[in-house]
Amino acid sequence: MILPKTALTKIEKGKPGRILENLMLSKFSGYIRVGFKMDELCSAEVLLENGKILAAEILRIKSKKSVYGDEVLSELANLENSVVEIYTLSPEQIKKALELNKSARVSEAGVMRLERDKIIERYGIEKPDEKEIEQVITEAVGNSELAVELEKEKIMKKYGIKKPSEEEIDYLISNALGEEEIEEVVSVDFGQLKRELVDLLNSKIGKPSKKTVGIIESCGSYEELIKKGTEIEKALRTLVMFIPREKIEEVISEIEQKIGRKLT
Repeated sequence: MILPKTALTKIEKGKPGRILENLMLSKFSGYIRVGFKMDELCSAEVLLENGKILAAEILRIKSKKSVYGDEVLSELANLENSVVEIYTLSPEQIKKALELNKSARVSEAGVMRLERDKIIERYGIEKPDEKEIEQVITEAVGNSELAVELEKEKIMKKYGIKKPSEEEIDYLISNALGEEEIEEVVSVDFGQLKRELVDLLNSKIGKPSKKTVGIIESCGSYEELIKKGTEIEKALRTLVMFIPREKIEEVISEIEQKIGRKLT
């Protein structure tokens, strides 16, 4: 997405879906950026205002393809631990960002599905397979749509299952989100991240990586590390005379995966 340039507010590490949920509960205004790798390296951005999700995009770095809106929320909900950058925006900045990213807008239905899925996951509710239910009912009473609906009602009545109204569902979600304790998300341990990067360089490249290691060790914060991304990548690419290009690309890719974003 096209978003205003602003200072990084904080970094958190955890499940993006849970971090996003916590930001919604705290009425956060701004955006998050998540770096992750599935089939290829991806960068996701989600724009919020007063805890409400407004727009979202996932950019596939290699293929240069993007996914927008509701589909982004579904994908983020399934991600495991990732590095999440959090940026705070003013109301004016959010308004401008929304105007520039109309194609990435998220629908009310998309947000509701995300909230319902998180509740279902949290309380261990197993979703019924609709096709299997209809197959069993059809075999018992035939193909009539009316018969199927009637049989469903009978089954629900027999087992004391009450079909909730939309208002009841919304009320349940509101209560669950309001009363649930916000899970603590562990902040990124920058010292540990540096050690992991240095260990990676030493194990994959060895002594020739001395200059790159020096750049990383000189960084005093994650933000400084990100700013020196171009310098780090340049130092690695100068080793192509001694190290196979494929090896260099592999190391760069692993570094980007660890820091959660592209070096340049």
